Amino acid sequence: YVTGWLEAIEDGKPVTMGFQVTFFRVRPGVQENNPSRFATSQILFAHAALSDPRRGRLMHAERTARAGFGLAQTSESDLDVRLDDWSMRREGAGDGEAILARVAGRDFAYELRLVPTGPALLNGQRGFSQKAPDPRHASHYYSLPQLAVSGKLTREGRTLAVSGRAWFDHEWSSEYLPEGASGWDWIGINLADGGALMAFRMRGKDGAALW
Repeated sequence: YVTGWLEAIEDGKPVTMGFQVTFFRVRPGVQENNPSRFATSQILFAHAALSDPRRGRLMHAERTARAGFGLAQTSESDLDVRLDDWSMRREGAGDGEAILARVAGRDFAYELRLVPTGPALLNGQRGFSQKAPDPRHASHYYSLPQLAVSGKLTREGRTLAVSGRAWFDHEWSSEYLPEGASGWDWIGINLADGGALMAFRMRGKDGAALW
């Protein structure tokens, strides 16, 4: 997922907005020996949002589909996921590397180019992030903070050139939340001096921290 902020000039005035886009891939574990191409071996879903304090509300959109038939698919060797007309993929390498994100909702759309400005953060212990006392409840997890953003945003029939800063996370796991967990609190901070900080806690149904 990517979360960040965008700046634009609208009607001669500077505008600052927040944005977020997330892609998920879930293995349901149902009829995995079924050879049919229609078998649901992977489910893809995504959601995106745009927050503009001047509008006073959060605009959001989502997509869901089973993987297959070229309509919804993701690569297992690189960042390359597509869900209908939404996509996120990596292009180039080294100094020319960038992440391209495209979203088209009912109320808004954006096409953004996200360029890394530093090395990846390996979260947890060298990229292994434990979520509970049992180490099965863990994920492989890295972040790309301080992404330089450029692109265009369409909202209410108007297209604006935008730029900004963002944070990218990629996380994968074989286990769901530990027993008793109801969710998590997370924050990623791009610091003004170019540094970055990520913190999270797993939360129980009573609101107390589990991990």
